Amino acid sequence: MSGSLYAPVQGVSAVSTGKATMTRPVRITEKATPAVLRERNTELVLQSVLAGGGTVSRADISRSTGLARAVVSEIVETLVARRLVTEEAGRPSGRGKPARLLGIDTVRHCLLMADVRPAEVRGGVIGLDGAIGATVRVPLPARPGAADVVAALAPMLAGLAADDGRAVLAAGVAVPGIVSPEQRVIEALQLRWRDVDLAGPLKSALGHDVVLVNDATAVGMSELSCQRRDGDSVIVLHIAGGIGSAILLDGRVHLGERRRAGEVGHIDVGVSDRDCECGRRGCLETVASLPAVLAGAPVERLDAVAAPGAAPAAPELAALAARVDYAGESLAALLCVQAAILDIGDVVIDGPIRRAGERLLDAIERELAVRLPPSDVRRPRFSTMAERSIMHGAAATAMHDRLGVIWHNASSGTTPDRPQPSAGGR
Repeated sequence: MSGSLYAPVQGVSAVSTGKATMTRPVRITEKATPAVLRERNTELVLQSVLAGGGTVSRADISRSTGLARAVVSEIVETLVARRLVTEEAGRPSGRGKPARLLGIDTVRHCLLMADVRPAEVRGGVIGLDGAIGATVRVPLPARPGAADVVAALAPMLAGLAADDGRAVLAAGVAVPGIVSPEQRVIEALQLRWRDVDLAGPLKSALGHDVVLVNDATAVGMSELSCQRRDGDSVIVLHIAGGIGSAILLDGRVHLGERRRAGEVGHIDVGVSDRDCECGRRGCLETVASLPAVLAGAPVERLDAVAAPGAAPAAPELAALAARVDYAGESLAALLCVQAAILDIGDVVIDGPIRRAGERLLDAIERELAVRLPPSDVRRPRFSTMAERSIMHGAAATAMHDRLGVIWHNASSGTTPDRPQPSAGGR
């Protein structure tokens, strides 16, 4: 069973959703075969079990989805046989036999997840219920190639899987670059990669299927899995060595015709006249990326200026605070265009720039208030899963790719990372 980032993450219901006609494809290009219908109905039942949190029965799912009880029962029995779902007797409540309640099988399967960065890789394991287990960090050599990443990541993930003991469905791996439909890294400027095959060698070394995803898109998938309702629209800005964006429209991740939707770091929004490493001038990254804000200072220094309205006396801190403010104003120049075109007010900021705290959010909100009508101004927020947003979203992408479903109202509760001394393994 394979889902698609272009499809609604919630799955396709067998009954009318009552949504406006234009949320559906304008043209139907192929018939719904029995196999397709069964796959979609299976995803719908599994998504209902995930959302139910162990409190729903077959009858509940039949009522909420409109699927016939016989269809639900057949699908549930298949999911139980595949060790994806459990079914246990519920508590007695009055007369009659207690309903048997459905839950996600947390014992049999898990997913591996990883976040590839220019200086290190981070990996972890997560259950099908979204519970994050052990996580590990391993440093990378300077200017790592795909072979360096595989050499660090494969033994790390294999060790995590061995320690966990559950069968691995797939490994979700996020990279700071554009990923093709064929799962090649088309371009990753921070890694200096072009047309690199990472998924193939990693799958061979790891022995499990690998699903690649752009890092900002991964944050978007993480945010979708943390929503309490379906169909939300969000703009994600991931700010680290570069600036990437993910666009979530009505519960869908919009990747674009060439999968370049959200590649905003190297556009000119009229806020800079500086030369950029890409060869152009005036790119947003020259004033709003983490290196531009820090200007050589350690990232921990942001803690000293993060408080709202802080006015540090030390000249170097005052200069840092001014750069944070200008970065926020520059990001607002981008966001007001995105918000106006897409009509999305919910903006999520992710990446190590989070350490700039409320000061950054204040600067963005102030500039949005200057550029937009008052009714259109909404304060941005930081990502729900914080430092683990990328890894969590990579796992969510792999789960959706393999099972066609995603977590519902995921929790940010996690265990701490275990740093490793070298790239040679655990």
